[in-house]
Amino acid sequence: MKQIIYMLALLLAVVTNGFAQNANDKTKSKTFTVSGVVVDEQDEPYPGATIIIKNVPGRGVVSDLDGKFTIKVDPNATLVIQAVGMKTIEKLVTKDLADQKFVLKEDASTVDEVVVTGLSSQKKVSVVGAISTIDPKELKAPGMSLSNMLGGRVAGVITMQTSGEPGRNLSQFWIRGISTFGANGSALVLIDGIEGKLDDIDVDDVESFSILKDASATAVYGVRGANGVVIVTTKRGAMGKLSITGRASVKLSQIKRIPQYLGAYDYALLANEARAMSGESDLYTPLQLDLIKHGLDRDLYPDVNWTDEIMKKTSLQQNYYMSARGGGDIARYFLSLGYQDEGAAYNQKGNVFKKPLTYRKMTYRANIDMNLTKLTTLYFGVDGNIVNYTTPGGMGTSAVWNNIRVMNPLMMPVEYSDGTIPTFGRDNLISPYAALNYYGYKDQNSTRNMTTLKLTQKFNGVLQGLEASVQAMMDHTTDFNERRIIAPDLYHATGRSAQGALIKSLNSRALDMVYGSSNSGWRKYYLEAKANWNRTFGDHNMGALIFYYMEDTKGTDWGNDAMGINAIPARRQNLSGRLHYGYKDTYFIDANFGYTGSAQFKKGERFGFFPSIAAGWIPSNYQWFKDAMPWFSFLKIRGSYGLSGNDQITGTRFPYLTLINHTAPTYWGYQGLGIREKQIGADNLKWEVSRKSDVGIEGKFFKDRLAFTVDFFYDVRDNIYRQRVTLPEYAGMITIPFSNVGKMHSYGSDGNISYHHPINKDMSFTVRANYTFSENIVDNFEEPLYAYGYQSSNGKPLYILRGLIAEGLFKSKEEIETSPEQMFGKVRPGDIKYRDVNGDGVVNNDDRVPLSYGNQLPRLMYGFGADYTWKDLTIGFLFKGSAKVEYYRSGLYNDSGWIPFYNGEIGNVLKHANNPKNRWTPAWYSGTTATENPNAEFPRLSYGGNSNNAQLSSFWKRDGSFLRFQELSVRYKLHHKKWITACGLSSLDCEFVMNNIFTIDNVKYFDPEQAGANGAVYPLPMTYALQLYLNF
Repeated sequence: MKQIIYMLALLLAVVTNGFAQNANDKTKSKTFTVSGVVVDEQDEPYPGATIIIKNVPGRGVVSDLDGKFTIKVDPNATLVIQAVGMKTIEKLVTKDLADQKFVLKEDASTVDEVVVTGLSSQKKVSVVGAISTIDPKELKAPGMSLSNMLGGRVAGVITMQTSGEPGRNLSQFWIRGISTFGANGSALVLIDGIEGKLDDIDVDDVESFSILKDASATAVYGVRGANGVVIVTTKRGAMGKLSITGRASVKLSQIKRIPQYLGAYDYALLANEARAMSGESDLYTPLQLDLIKHGLDRDLYPDVNWTDEIMKKTSLQQNYYMSARGGGDIARYFLSLGYQDEGAAYNQKGNVFKKPLTYRKMTYRANIDMNLTKLTTLYFGVDGNIVNYTTPGGMGTSAVWNNIRVMNPLMMPVEYSDGTIPTFGRDNLISPYAALNYYGYKDQNSTRNMTTLKLTQKFNGVLQGLEASVQAMMDHTTDFNERRIIAPDLYHATGRSAQGALIKSLNSRALDMVYGSSNSGWRKYYLEAKANWNRTFGDHNMGALIFYYMEDTKGTDWGNDAMGINAIPARRQNLSGRLHYGYKDTYFIDANFGYTGSAQFKKGERFGFFPSIAAGWIPSNYQWFKDAMPWFSFLKIRGSYGLSGNDQITGTRFPYLTLINHTAPTYWGYQGLGIREKQIGADNLKWEVSRKSDVGIEGKFFKDRLAFTVDFFYDVRDNIYRQRVTLPEYAGMITIPFSNVGKMHSYGSDGNISYHHPINKDMSFTVRANYTFSENIVDNFEEPLYAYGYQSSNGKPLYILRGLIAEGLFKSKEEIETSPEQMFGKVRPGDIKYRDVNGDGVVNNDDRVPLSYGNQLPRLMYGFGADYTWKDLTIGFLFKGSAKVEYYRSGLYNDSGWIPFYNGEIGNVLKHANNPKNRWTPAWYSGTTATENPNAEFPRLSYGGNSNNAQLSSFWKRDGSFLRFQELSVRYKLHHKKWITACGLSSLDCEFVMNNIFTIDNVKYFDPEQAGANGAVYPLPMTYALQLYLNF
C-alpha cells in the first residue's frame, strides 16, 4: 500500500512539474486570450468539448462542467471547437476575446462516429465488423460489477447470475452463447489493451466499452479471439483546469424469493400421510403431534424455519469513489480511487470471532500522458485492486444452503434449552446457524498491481497519418489466505428422563482453534509494438495496421505438480495485421490476419494463421436511394468471414507431452510397484479453430431518430480437444489419449433498436431494445456406437439432458399390469408413467431421450428500456428477459423438496408440494375419487426412496423464462445554485436507483436464474441505492 501511495505522489509531482513548464513556455511569446462557454442547441452548457489550436499538436483545453474554458492562442491562429457527434466550429483569432459563446450543433453524419474496434479505433460509418457498443453513462448502477450490467443492455451477450452473495454475486457471460465444449468458452477481456477481468475495474473509470463478435473484429487476436472479445478503455487526462469528481452511495439489499418450507406440524402430518401411502405405520403419534402443534417441547420437537434463522431481511453496502482529471500542454492525468464494503444478510450476531461474511475491495488507477515533443507522447499507468473476503471457516456457505435443503423443521433446534449446540446423530449434520457462527472464519486477501509504460510517436510530412507505439506491462497478483477453525461440542438429544431432564449424547468433542495459511500468486510480463497508418486521398480512405505482442505468465501455486511442469512460464506471441480501404464513404473492405504462437503446442506446430475478410456497402449515399426511400437517412449492408482460434483447449499444461508416474495404483490396501502412464501426449495437437460468418444491416430513419442494427451469424468450431472413446480394447491403453476430434456449430441473430425524440429544448426521451438469440448443434462428440440414434450427442444441442418421457400418472393396478414394465422400483397407482420409446416392452435407461439443454443457459436474452429527460431531471428504466430455457424440479436434485420424504427424514418439504389439490391421493385415503387426478402436478406421496418418481423426466421439466424489471433510476442535477457554489462545487447530482424490482415468471418459488439449484443458494436481492456525485 505504501508503494502505491508513493507512486501516486510521484506521478502528481511529475504532473505539477509539467504545469510549471507549461507556464514558463507561455511567457516566451505574445499570445491572445480567448475565454467563453460552449453550449448545445438548447443553450445548455456542453462539458467535455475539446478546444484546440489548429495544426498545433498538444495545445488545447476541455470545457468544464459549466461549458466554460480559457485558452492562450498565438496571433492569427485558428481555434477549433469539437465534440463527438457535433459539427466542428472554427474561428480565426486576431485579438483577445472574452465571454464568447460557441453553439455546437448535432451533426447527423458523425453521431457515434468513433468506435473502438480492437487495436485501433475508426469512424463508425466505415466499420464492417459486428461490434456492439454501450454508452458508459448507462453503466452507473451503484455497487454493481460490470459483468452484472451487460444482460439486457448489450446485443450479442447472454448472461446468467446464480448467486446474490457478496463475493460471489458476479454474472457469467458469453458472447453469442456457448460455441464450444472445449476447456475454455469464455470471452477475451482486454482493458486498455491488456488481458484482465471486467470486475477488476470501477465502472466510473470506463471511457468506452465495445464487444467484438465476428471474425473481422476478432481475427487479429489469433488464438485468443474465438469466443469473442470485450474491449474496455479507461479514462485519460484532459487539458484544462483540475476537475474532481466524488461519488458516495449507500445501498440497501432486501432478500426476497427464498424457498418456503413446511412448518413442523404440517411436516409431521404429511410424513404420516406419506407413511400410509407406503403401507407403513405413523411416524408421529397423536401425543407427539400435540406436542409439536403447541410447541410444548422445543428441544425434542422444535419448529425451525432455517432460512428465517440464518437470514436477515436486509444488508448494507457502501461504495465510495473519487477521481481527479486535468492537465496542460505537456502533461495530462486521470487519477481515481474506489472503495466497496458489502455485507451479507446472514444472521451472524452470535459469531464467535465477530467476523461476519463481508466483501471489501479497493481499486486504484493512475493514467498519465506526457508530451515529450509535439509528436511524441509517453504514457505511464498504474492500476490494481486490494480485496479482502471473509467467509465462515469450517463449512462454506454452499454447504450451509445445502443443509437448509436437507434439514426438516423437526430435526434439531437452533440450540438446546441449556445452550448446547445440537447435531443430527445419524449423519452428524450441523445446523446452518452453527456453521455460520461457531466454526471460525477464513480470510482471503488478494492484491493485484499492474504497471504500464507506453511510448507513442506520430509522423508528419511524407509519413503523415502514421502512428507507432511500443508498450511494456508488468502485472503481479499475490494471494494470502488464512483460516482459523474451531468447533463446539455437538450433542444429540434422544428423549427425556423420568424427571423430565433432557437426555443427550455427545456426538463430537470441541475442537481447539486450528490455524492455517497459504500463499500463492502469479505474474505476467507483456510487450507490444504497433504501427497504424490512415490517410485520405480525395474519395479514397486507406488504412493499415501491424501489431506484435509477446507475453510471459507464471504462477506460484503448483498444487500437486511434483514434476514442476506448472512452474514453467506460459508464453505466447502474436503478429497481426489489418488493411482497410474505403471509397466515398460508400464501399469498404477490410482484410485481417492473426499469426499466433503458443507454448501449449510442440515446436514446429506452435503457430497458427487466422485470416478474415469483410466488406460493407452504404446504398443510402446514392441519390436514387434517397429518392426511392426518403425516410431512410442511412443504410449499411455488411458481411464478414474468417477464422479465429483458441489455444486454451485443455486445463493442463503441455498436452502434447507423455507423462509417467513412478508409482502404481493402490489395490486392496497395497501400494503397487512400477510405473504407469499419467498422460498420453497428443502428438498431432492443433488449435481449436472457429470459422465465423456474419451478415449485418444497419439503418436509420426519420432524420436519424430511429436507428437499428441486426446481425445473423454462423460459427463452426473445429478441432475441439476431447478424450478418444473409439479406440479398440486391443490397443492396450489404460489411459485414453486426447485429440482434436470434436466439432460443433452455432448460429443465431442479435440486434438492437433505439428511438430518440427531442420534444423541445428542455424535454426529450429515448427508447431502446436489444436481443440475442443463439443455438448450437454438436457435429462430432467422438462417442461409442449406441443402439439407438437418440442416445447419441451428435446432431443435438450441447450439454443436452436426457430423460424419460412422462405420460401422466398411473390410474390403477390394471393400467400398471398392461403397461410396459418400468425398471425403477415397485410401481403403484399415482406413480409416474413413462413411455417405452424403443418399443422393447420395458422402460429402462435405453428409453432416455433428449429433453432440453442441461446448463440452464437461455438461448434468447433481450432487454428494453427508456430514458426521459426534463431540464435537470432524468428518469430511466430497464427490463431484462430470457427465454428458451428450462429447469427440472427433480431428477437432478432429489432432495430439493419437490419430492417429499425421498430420503425419509433427511430433507425439507416445499410448501407448494403440501397442497392436496396439487398431488395424486388415493380414494381410499381421501374418501373421493376426485383426488385420483392422472394429470396432477405431483405424484402420490411415499416415504423413503421412490426411485421411479425421482427419475429425470419430462414430468419435472418446467419453463425457466422470465421478464425482470431490472432497474429504475431517478437522477437530478443541481447546478447554478448559490449554495452549490458556496460549497466549492460546480454541480451536485442526486440519484436514486432500484434494482431487481420484480420478476414475471413461472418459477415463482425462487429466482428463475437460480432455478438450476432449486433455490438452494443465496437469493438475488432487491436493492435500493442513494447515490451522490459531487463535481468540483
